Amino acid sequence: MAGLSKYFIAIFIVFYTFHCFAVFSYRNDEERRVFYLFQNVLMVLTHVMGFYVLCVRKEDSSLIFLCAFEELLFFAFIILFRVLYPEASRLITNNICMLLAIGFIMLARLSYARAIRQFVIAVIAMTAALIIPWLMQKIYLVRYRYWIAGIAGLAVLLFMMTIGTVTNGSKITLTIAGVSFLPSEFVKLLFIFFVAGMLTDEEHIDPDTGRVETPQLLASMMIAAAHVGILAMCKDLGSALIFFVVYMFMLYAATRMPIVLIGGTAGMAAASAAGYRLFAHVRNRVRAWRDPFGDIEGSGYQMAQSLFAIGTGSWFGLGLAAGSPQSIPEVTKDFMFAAVSEEMGALAALCLILISLSNFLMFMNISMSIRDMYLRLMAVGLAVKYGFQVILTIGGVIKFIPLTGITLPLVSYGGSSVLVTMMGFAIIQGLYIAAGSAEVSESYENEYGYHDEDAYDEDAYDEDAYDEEDNEEDVDDPPYR
Repeated sequence: MAGLSKYFIAIFIVFYTFHCFAVFSYRNDEERRVFYLFQNVLMVLTHVMGFYVLCVRKEDSSLIFLCAFEELLFFAFIILFRVLYPEASRLITNNICMLLAIGFIMLARLSYARAIRQFVIAVIAMTAALIIPWLMQKIYLVRYRYWIAGIAGLAVLLFMMTIGTVTNGSKITLTIAGVSFLPSEFVKLLFIFFVAGMLTDEEHIDPDTGRVETPQLLASMMIAAAHVGILAMCKDLGSALIFFVVYMFMLYAATRMPIVLIGGTAGMAAASAAGYRLFAHVRNRVRAWRDPFGDIEGSGYQMAQSLFAIGTGSWFGLGLAAGSPQSIPEVTKDFMFAAVSEEMGALAALCLILISLSNFLMFMNISMSIRDMYLRLMAVGLAVKYGFQVILTIGGVIKFIPLTGITLPLVSYGGSSVLVTMMGFAIIQGLYIAAGSAEVSESYENEYGYHDEDAYDEDAYDEDAYDEEDNEEDVDDPPYR
């Protein structure tokens, strides 16, 4: 049975991924509910099968209890989220659990101690995720106080630059009371709140053109450049790149000016060239990327081992606990995708990419359904942050781009990454729910005398998206839930 398990796991993941996209073709909520339930079954089968194989091959019965506790966590999260927020996207909720399940399996195979810590982190993150959508209904409290988020983010980064500790050549870690974390992960959320508020502040919007006034635009660029600059000085170039790209796409979404993307791309290329000349560890990563086998004993070792792992996995993998992904340094963080490819196979690895893609598409779908520009920009920023992080991680592992030291969201080991990613997912859910909430509109009006007549209205959305004949049925069942 253990020998056949790799085929069953691959089939379960493939069918789960198929349902991630097939669900978009159904408008009726009852039909989608069946798809979501089937996804839950496939997720449980994948998770249980993976732990069964690990129990047999590692002869460690304690894994049974870990598997049971993780299943209880998934069950509680899915049920509670559905009960508390029936309007939320069930696809996003399911994908969170599936990605975590794959990560749990691989961590239990690679490091039992880290698997336990990841489980504890996931409990904390999921608890926060259950609260955040409710808090997002009070989004008006921060909408016009965006400067607080910007200043707080810069303060945290400056604090990190001053007393942070160096990890893999970058000053990115803070340790407080024995707990180490990556401040830049949390600042990413503050940065998105700040940029969205700054680019939609009505006091700085030209009433004739509807565009952001030039002084406000320049101020936002300077603050964004300060974030990127501090991260560059800390040699955390992967995070700096994410901040830059997030700002570029949020600015484009606010202005609709193609020059933003053209100039941003040119600036990113220039910054990359400057980073290559200024930082030795960047040059080492580029050399390892260009020819990992040229210095296989040195700088190219990680990349070479990653490529070996991906190449030996074939379509269905070698099977859990049958490969040697532990030969890759930092496999539980930067190279988890290579470990999945080796032991679960190329099919599972490709499905992992597609599940991440379905998350990105859902994020963008939600952002496009929101008419309030502030909420839309926040959704765009979170979508780009998540999607670009996946590209940087997987692109580095497969030698598409140089390594950036970024972890794979929800799959790789890392407390800060898991917590912030989960918070981002919960904010997206909260934005979707809050966008059509009467409570939010009333709060804007009461607090600021402002009422956004163009704010998201579900009936209006359905009238635009579908013909009048189908509208009565589709009002209750928008396709992106």
